[in-house]
Amino acid sequence: MTTENLRKTLVLVRHSKAAHDAPTDLERPLTSRGRGLADELARSLSRRIGCLDLLLVSPAARARQTARPMQERLEPVEVRVEPEIYHNGALKVLELLTPLPEATSTVVLVGHEPTVSILAHMLHDTDDDLAAQVSFGVPTATALVLSVTGSWTQLAPQGAHITEIVTAPR
Repeated sequence: MTTENLRKTLVLVRHSKAAHDAPTDLERPLTSRGRGLADELARSLSRRIGCLDLLLVSPAARARQTARPMQERLEPVEVRVEPEIYHNGALKVLELLTPLPEATSTVVLVGHEPTVSILAHMLHDTDDDLAAQVSFGVPTATALVLSVTGSWTQLAPQGAHITEIVTAPR
């Protein structure tokens, strides 16, 4: 099997704009503007990545609502709500990715800050402008597109490359 056959795409998404008035943080919904931004981001991603094998989503209402238009536009083969995305940091979220089957070539993960930017920065293989941008965190309704060369089981710090930062048009 060649390296080209092993190339994978990982997209780390920060949920869209959320309201602050909810009984708990987990229940915070998207604002109406947030729903529009989530749809714009899904539209942008559908043009960039096409088909989707797996959509991993935090159980938080704002993340599930951000993922909804992605599910409609990208038509993932599988969708999984993963509590670890909400409750844990970047290293634990990485543990969700390493056991993925090798046939899984494109994954979108919808989560939260600072985990999304920390994970992207940790995985990025170069100290460049993209690394600097994500090191300060990313705005809501932003996707970090990473190219992963090799197997999911080998994914580790500096094991991917950020190819693009996509933010829903404001």
